[in-house]
Amino acid sequence: MIGRYANLNVYQEVFKSSDFYRVAGGAFLIPVALILGLVSHSGVVASLSVRDLILIVSVALNGLPIIIDAVKGAMAREMNVDELVSIAIIACMLTGNFLEAAVVSAIMVVGALIEEAVSDSARQAIEALVGMTPDRATLVRDGREVTVAVDTVRKGDMLVVRSGEIIAVDGVIRDGATSVDEASITGESIPVNRREGDEVYAGTTCLDGFITLEALRVGEDSTFGKIVQMIQGAEASKTQSARIVDEYAKWFTPVILASAVLALLFTGDISRAITVLIVGCPCSFLLAGPVTTVAAISRAASEGVMVKGGGYLERMARADSLYFDKTGTLTLGEPRVVEVLPEGERGAQEILAMAASVETGSAHPLAKAILGEARERAAAFTPAREILSETGRGVSGMVGDQRVEVVSSDAHGHKGLTTVSVSVDGELWGCICMEDTARPMAEKTVRRLAAKGMTDIRILSGDREPAVRRLAQEVGISHWHAGCKPDEKLALMEGYRGAGLIFVGDGVNDAPALKSADTGIAMGLRGSDVALETADIVLMNDRLDKLPFLLDLSRKMSRTIKVSIALSFVINFIAVILGFAGVLTPILGAITHNIGSIFVVALAASLRYSKGL
Repeated sequence: MIGRYANLNVYQEVFKSSDFYRVAGGAFLIPVALILGLVSHSGVVASLSVRDLILIVSVALNGLPIIIDAVKGAMAREMNVDELVSIAIIACMLTGNFLEAAVVSAIMVVGALIEEAVSDSARQAIEALVGMTPDRATLVRDGREVTVAVDTVRKGDMLVVRSGEIIAVDGVIRDGATSVDEASITGESIPVNRREGDEVYAGTTCLDGFITLEALRVGEDSTFGKIVQMIQGAEASKTQSARIVDEYAKWFTPVILASAVLALLFTGDISRAITVLIVGCPCSFLLAGPVTTVAAISRAASEGVMVKGGGYLERMARADSLYFDKTGTLTLGEPRVVEVLPEGERGAQEILAMAASVETGSAHPLAKAILGEARERAAAFTPAREILSETGRGVSGMVGDQRVEVVSSDAHGHKGLTTVSVSVDGELWGCICMEDTARPMAEKTVRRLAAKGMTDIRILSGDREPAVRRLAQEVGISHWHAGCKPDEKLALMEGYRGAGLIFVGDGVNDAPALKSADTGIAMGLRGSDVALETADIVLMNDRLDKLPFLLDLSRKMSRTIKVSIALSFVINFIAVILGFAGVLTPILGAITHNIGSIFVVALAASLRYSKGL
């Protein structure tokens, strides 16, 4: 069973640990004691035989650490499963059942090691991320190449990266071209071509060529650094199911102790009381949630989806509604100018020049489209001053001594194009019409989400109605809201009443909606830093078709946690009854306990390798 779920390198780590040698040594002493017991009957110290002394040493190696942990927990006023096992071991020792004490101690610690190995197999993808970035980088200083520690690199430094090297920071290529393996960020195995002006990310691999890049984000601020922080934070988070288990677990120790006392009082057999203590330990009950959560987060990471906590997946599993932002989410976020419509005697280049002047420096997709078209038409423009931006409406600024306004417009929007009007000193100079392309998988993704029970799928967009309607019809969404400012998006979401709401967005203006949703999902490659910080889940590959996968994963995670908890409870309940009845001995109880724990943990960890997602 274990070999099916754990990777070989996990076993190698276990075999190298000092715990393994201590446990193995303690377990090895048990057959040695039995053999010596058969060939020797002479007393050594008082009434203790050689066999008994060796068994006591075995208990010291394997049982004493359990007892010490129990004492530490009791001193910290934290009840855990160690108390029950400790009492059982001590009871065995006091009654002279040294063999039972040694065997129970060995079985419990061996079981713990196996559980750890199975649990760690689910963390391998996460641990692999941490060690993926290099600790050295090559900088260009005064025309010379210098190798430095990565943590000394600062924004603006120039680095060189050669074929086969891992890129150490987020940066923009200033010279050269290369093919980059971005699987560590996006989960995509197919390399992408990057050239001068393109961004590259820390943790990705330069497959060929030679590039010089300018550092933009380093260390924890890099995209890769944020991914690692997300996942490490996610491991510490708890699902609602896990929190409920924690509450119930507080009652386990006193209930099992009471059961053991009753077994002793009713039967007069201390062996039965010891067995009840052993089988009553809720190890599998406590492990079910955390192991399943880590396995699910690890699986998501391997697909280029970063989840900040299991609780967000759990909430997503209950959701029945999903709202999309439009630009950059359902569309590629790369609009292009299709028409420039002058008013009066103004020319297209004049209009583009004025618009580009106030849009210079803006990261908005429409601004990039206008700037790109202005450059392509060789329209001369200079950055404006006194720039004012109103989210959802437009931007204005001073170009020379003229005030230029570029604002959203309904003019010519009947074609489904996104249109902005350009006015100078209050006079309309003309309109610029743009269109954005729907993501290739958008329509298929919407259909699949609807088939999986998403009963309410909508678009909440700041764009004009014709453009939103056109996209909605293209991707198969029947409900949409156009012209929404951030507060209006928020109001629409706050009015929602259902099992759960998912919002998918990418921009700064989406941050309130991402925060308000039960589960906020951000586009990772083009998403704003604010969106990435606010969102609960990030699609690092910007692939909408990962949403159905994520929905399936969240539901399977929730089901697995519930099944594991129920199974754990049933196994413990039956084992306690059998122990009370004398069917199970302390040794058989320890074996039963660990078989149940390992089975539940393996079931949880198997989510990492499920092919049904």
